[in-house]
Amino acid sequence: MKTTLLNKAFVGATLIMSTIAISVTATAATLKGTDTLNVVSINGKATKAFKPVQLPEGKVLVEVKYQDLFSYRADDSGTWVKSEPLFFTLDVAPQSNYQINTPTKLVSEADARRFIKNPSIQLSVDGAEPRQLPLQNHSQLMADMLVSHPSK
Repeated sequence: MKTTLLNKAFVGATLIMSTIAISVTATAATLKGTDTLNVVSINGKATKAFKPVQLPEGKVLVEVKYQDLFSYRADDSGTWVKSEPLFFTLDVAPQSNYQINTPTKLVSEADARRFIKNPSIQLSVDGAEPRQLPLQNHSQLMADMLVSHPSK
């Protein structure tokens, strides 16, 4: 009889935890990158590549990285073009779906290198018209933090 009661309690607890997990997942905001513009981390915590990332509500720091392989002939092994880590901040609203893209389609190695020299993204929220956001490298991010939080 103790075993049956224990089993019922375990099943009940499992059901409650599953319901909570599903409701939290259903209300979480998400951010989706592209095949070439990957979300690397949120607030310094690594994410899984190529998957929509769940976002906490409020202000978050997003780290992205651009990379693409350009090959021009069948016998060409190609050239990788990769950015350094790039950052932007986002004020996350609950239950919103965010999508990032490069401002234009980068069809050549030259296009990709121009993007890396002056990086920005198109951010759309819940499928609305995208807006352009500048990206910062690590040095620019640190300089902005120093300016906004001067030492005493």
